[in-house]
Amino acid sequence: MFAALLLGSVVGQQAVHSQAEPKLANSPESLTPFIVKSAWLKFGIYDGRILAKDIRRTQSRSLTLYHDEHDAQEHLVVRTVPGQYRLKYAMILPEQTLYLEYDLSGTFAIRCEQDGDFIQLRQTGNSPIRVKLQRAGEQLEYSGQRLWLVLMRMPMEDRQQLIRLMNRLCPRTHVSLLFEESLAGLSRLSLTPVQVDLNKVRELVAMLDEKSYSVRQHADRQLRAFGRPLVGVLDNVDYSTLSTEQRTRLRLITKVYQVTQRDSVESIVATLKWSPQCWQALAKKASDPLMAKNANIRLAELMEVELQSPDSKALLANDEVLFRLR
Repeated sequence: MFAALLLGSVVGQQAVHSQAEPKLANSPESLTPFIVKSAWLKFGIYDGRILAKDIRRTQSRSLTLYHDEHDAQEHLVVRTVPGQYRLKYAMILPEQTLYLEYDLSGTFAIRCEQDGDFIQLRQTGNSPIRVKLQRAGEQLEYSGQRLWLVLMRMPMEDRQQLIRLMNRLCPRTHVSLLFEESLAGLSRLSLTPVQVDLNKVRELVAMLDEKSYSVRQHADRQLRAFGRPLVGVLDNVDYSTLSTEQRTRLRLITKVYQVTQRDSVESIVATLKWSPQCWQALAKKASDPLMAKNANIRLAELMEVELQSPDSKALLANDEVLFRLR
């Protein structure tokens, strides 16, 4: 009798398993994209931009894969000529379609279409990263020069949808982990005053326009000594008020930190802690009132305006917040 009960239990477990397994096996997420399995290129995030630094497939090729159990197709095209590389990928399932595009000029695009809705991210050269999504007929758009700023500007539901798409097509970017830990670091920083002397920065920027070459070089070295946090300031400067010499030198300082190593929590926090765009985005987080309150204080400090003044309130209303260094 015990053996019969045991056999019945095993058969019952197998029946339950056999009923649940087909649903899991045939779900869109159960099919790993070939572009991930093949590792022909490995994406990473460098200074807030998505780039492929390890490209293993360097010859032109096109292929199509069929998956009968999923009623799915994958299409991949690689085109290479000296100095150029372009890859286009698509996965077509009955319920969902995924796209990815990349080339060496800095173009990176991913898109997911499902049930008439879509979400897409597009990065082109040095232009802002743009995320568009459509849900229930409503279209939304978010943008920012760095991926981290874009994620900060997105409500949690939209952000999670984008992160799921990135985890599906480029999981080695570790976007979710980097973003959450960086956000925690910025949350801690929001409790303390901003440690930047903008008057000193303005003084050094003014020296970049001096006639003496040695004075300009001294100012350049002093500005570089601020380190990576200065990027948060230089990314948000009104360059129209500066001379050609000043613009050139400041952009060269910023370029030092571009595409050198993968973003880490430390580098993300260092880059954003003096960025008014960062504190502006966090000050608008209705889902975290304490963070929003502290970020609003930091934004007012950074832009040298009185908290709760008309100028302070205008900072939250503006799409773009710029420093005037002259």
